[in-house]
Amino acid sequence: MPEFSEAFVACIAQALRTAQVPNVLWGHCLLNVHGVPSVIMSVDFVVRDDCLDVGAEAIGHVKGVAPCPDPAACPSSSPTRPTPPPSFHVHCEDSELVAGLYLQSDTLVFLPPLDHSLLHPTKLELPPHFVLASDQAVLPPWRPGRGTGLFKSSRDLIVVPKSHILLEAYMRLYARDFGKPVGNFGMAMICYLEGYVDLDGLLDIQQLPGPLKTLYVELRDGRKPVRQWTNELRDALALPELNRFQFEKC
Repeated sequence: MPEFSEAFVACIAQALRTAQVPNVLWGHCLLNVHGVPSVIMSVDFVVRDDCLDVGAEAIGHVKGVAPCPDPAACPSSSPTRPTPPPSFHVHCEDSELVAGLYLQSDTLVFLPPLDHSLLHPTKLELPPHFVLASDQAVLPPWRPGRGTGLFKSSRDLIVVPKSHILLEAYMRLYARDFGKPVGNFGMAMICYLEGYVDLDGLLDIQQLPGPLKTLYVELRDGRKPVRQWTNELRDALALPELNRFQFEKC
């Protein structure tokens, strides 16, 4: 079970639910579910900020995982790594795989707080932002040259954000952390979603808020210089305008 598998992902999700911690899948595992080919070195979940400690204790007791021996020096928690580090992680025994928890305030802050509807998720009762990872009506199957696609077992109750929610999260991440490694990661993920999910007709951009929908289409179609586009995105999100020096520094 320590190696990446649907069963291991389900085991982490179940441990969180048992501890009464609402959670949704995140990271490269989530990208694969949406059909984006990505190397999976971690199994990550988003939890509410006030559930982090309980969630950390819960996944720490999952069979086959071990505490991080040195969080200060571990590459998985380094603030200089090219992707955002989790707020807590454990290592899988005899494997390079990591299981991590991310705060909702760092990822899906624009959504209502994750609630108890995620503890016993059913297709009909989930909030509209989410689907089950096994939902064949929304998520793609495995295809050559794409990610793993939807989960095969409908018994494993794993909740995932819809693709337009993931896109909005990355647009906000890029705007907030422009000029930092995390911001660069956000733009790369926007491009991945465009090149795989949108190109395959699996991204409903009509579900994006008005300004973000317009801005995404302008970026996708190359209608504006990146500097202008970035400032308009930051303005739409009520963030300060970037000056010329800040752009030249990047």
